[in-house]
Amino acid sequence: MKNDKNSNYYKQEVNLNMYMDAIHDTDNTELILLREKTRYTDGANKIIQKVQNEFLEKRRVEEIDLALANKDKERFMKLTSENWKDAL
Repeated sequence: MKNDKNSNYYKQEVNLNMYMDAIHDTDNTELILLREKTRYTDGANKIIQKVQNEFLEKRRVEEIDLALANKDKERFMKLTSENWKDAL
């Protein structure tokens, strides 16, 4: 069996690890929460980054629509530029 990130083996292993952490006593849970980095940190950071990007994109679209409605060419140009995040 191939052990790569797309295999069922990997998914089962991750689920088992999460389950094992969950069933341990609260002292273990507190240790996990106090650690600066855990085996979940990278995945959690990716999810957080994705959600933040989706929020910014949605806000950008709303701001572009508002700039168009107000005929605010300067604001529109900033929001459609390469550095659009600076305009928010």
